[in-house]
Amino acid sequence: MSGAVRPPRRLAPDGFRAGVVACLPTVLGYWSIGFAAGGIGTVSGFSPLEVVGLATVLYAGSAQFLFYSLVLAQADTLALVLAVLLVNGRYVLMSAALAPFFRGRGWGEKLAAGLLLTDETFGVAVQRARAGGGLPFPWLLGLNLGAYVNWGVANLTGALLARHLPESMLEALGFSLTAMFVGLLLFTCLESQTRGLELVAIAVAAIVVLALAALAPLPLVLLVATTMGALASALLALRRARGGRRWLRPSC
Repeated sequence: MSGAVRPPRRLAPDGFRAGVVACLPTVLGYWSIGFAAGGIGTVSGFSPLEVVGLATVLYAGSAQFLFYSLVLAQADTLALVLAVLLVNGRYVLMSAALAPFFRGRGWGEKLAAGLLLTDETFGVAVQRARAGGGLPFPWLLGLNLGAYVNWGVANLTGALLARHLPESMLEALGFSLTAMFVGLLLFTCLESQTRGLELVAIAVAAIVVLALAALAPLPLVLLVATTMGALASALLALRRARGGRRWLRPSC
């Protein structure tokens, strides 16, 4: 027998395991907000089993917090459903943004990718797509399932330990996921070849939020702001394609 040492096996860049590895930088954020969501669910009177059921079926942190608060406020079922749909409306825009990478693929892959999409996995997927790597389904499935499993386990842990921690600590953890998503957004923007267009979209969205924040529910304002920012960026991209301003062209 030969005593040669085998070289370590490399991860296939488009494989499932590579997707799981790509998810690792976001795990801390999932655990902090998931732990808080599970804890607040327990404090709100739900059992650990109910908390995990909601986390794995609804699978949206902001919507889970909203669900708990509306249930405690004794809101009717229709108001609860409409509120959750409104808060999660942004996922329609995110899925639409990734749709071009799924042309010609089966409905099963499209459904699996869309159902498990989150703000954070969307940010990681966009980074890969912008780098020219495309979105292979095994890689995206590994990314999304890595996030999904960690979210469920974090909710369960928070639900089980909630009664031993102060409620203020659980609420403070809620900002960590927002901070992580802002970081993903900044990294994506800094590495982008179309920073001008993205800065325009951010500026337009910020202006719309400032103008409408006091006039309508914040989830609706965010949805409108995102749509207006994307529309402004798309119109400028079309103008650039027709020979518009140079500052909108890809940077070197």
